[in-house]
Amino acid sequence: MKRAFFFVVPFALAFVLSAVRADDTEYTGTVGCAHCNYSKDTGATSCGSAIKVGEKVYTLKGDKVDHSFKKGGDWTVKGKLSEDGKSIEVTEMKKKA
Repeated sequence: MKRAFFFVVPFALAFVLSAVRADDTEYTGTVGCAHCNYSKDTGATSCGSAIKVGEKVYTLKGDKVDHSFKKGGDWTVKGKLSEDGKSIEVTEMKKKA
């Protein structure tokens, strides 16, 4: 019984985590400050991270947001778009080379 438990639990956990990440979408764009760079688009009154993809600007939320966003540049962001379509809950962020 213990062997079955130790065999099944990791697979169940992997399945649950993959289902959670299935909603992630990848966005590639220019990252900057929601207030300093994109306040016209976001209406932000304080600094925070944002990404501009095409003509649309999204604010970035969550613990996975890289705190060097003020340096700007092109980034790839993975995450889930909020219901209102204005922010992304970030699961991964990578600066493009």
